[in-house]
Amino acid sequence: MKNTALTAEHEALGAKLVEFAGYRMPIQYHSIRAEHLRVRNTVGIFDVSHMGEFIVRGSDREKFCIT
Repeated sequence: MKNTALTAEHEALGAKLVEFAGYRMPIQYHSIRAEHLRVRNTVGIFDVSHMGEFIVRGSDREKFCIT
């Protein structure tokens, strides 16, 4: 399975990871109720880094990706 740019962070935060479209994706950190209330009362994010892939070519590709 592939990892997203945030997989290590999800793991460090204790996420339950499952296979989704070939990627290891977090589906839950705590209980459904606790997560629902957290999003309702504060803020929530969704990791979309698995939703696209880019191919960067050229002699300066590493520099382009870093800056």
